[in-house]
Amino acid sequence: MKNFDRFVGIDWSGAKIKSPSRTISVAMSEHENAAPVLVKEKWTRPLVYEWIKKISKDNKRTLIGIDCNLSYSHEIGDKQFGSDYNHMHLWNSIQEICQGAPDFFAGNFWKHPNNIKYFWENGKMPKNFLMPRRLTETACAQAKMGIPESPFKLLGPKQVGKGGLAGMRMVLHLKNLLGDKIEIWPFEVQRDKAFLVMTEIYPRLFLKLSGHGDAKVRTLDQLNLVLSSLQTPNYQANKPFSDHDADAIVSAAGLRYLCGKGNNVPEEIAYPNVPKTILAKEGWIFGVK
Repeated sequence: MKNFDRFVGIDWSGAKIKSPSRTISVAMSEHENAAPVLVKEKWTRPLVYEWIKKISKDNKRTLIGIDCNLSYSHEIGDKQFGSDYNHMHLWNSIQEICQGAPDFFAGNFWKHPNNIKYFWENGKMPKNFLMPRRLTETACAQAKMGIPESPFKLLGPKQVGKGGLAGMRMVLHLKNLLGDKIEIWPFEVQRDKAFLVMTEIYPRLFLKLSGHGDAKVRTLDQLNLVLSSLQTPNYQANKPFSDHDADAIVSAAGLRYLCGKGNNVPEEIAYPNVPKTILAKEGWIFGVK
């Protein structure tokens, strides 16, 4: 995989957002030794979509990491779509069911009669509830890079499932609009032609790589220690930042750190040693070996 000129980290949200909010954050880091910067302060999911459309017109090869799952366990996918399904069956189904829902919100999908039994939305965990893990989630945990939350758990402050479904809607819109101008890693890992590449990330992985551990980054000193470990200059803060901002900043720096400074991204990062059928169904978290 050819290396990149700039790196973008997006801390994402699946909540209902009526106006620009700091629950979503976007940071960008250039390939040269420049500190990551926050692109702006407040976002909605459609504003992120419009910004990605805008930078797709540049001729800078850009890696965009978004903190949301871009597929889920093939055990559930097989039950929903049959054993020969891939990620596009899931993405198209989400969009078809949620057609017309604003802001890429995907509540209609998990509430749909055919799907609701696969998701835990409220109350105690249902009896005999299945919450299978993707191979990349298991590999991430085994590598001691953190334990990603299950996309099928939709309650609690750490849930990620709603954001994943909303992210899949946005990524499908981007792919339908931009075509070959954008590649979604690792589903199109062999093409390596687009200026814009988008991938799933897990910010805790970057914190673990830096030696910071599991805790959120909340102070400038903590943030700059993490960035230093990721071979990135200090963040130049002129105002307070949120933990969402910190995740985006660290993610932009972490992506650049993983990709290195050579002409190509290291093989073990760019091409996970995983069956193509699994990648096509479940995707992969960038940086998990």
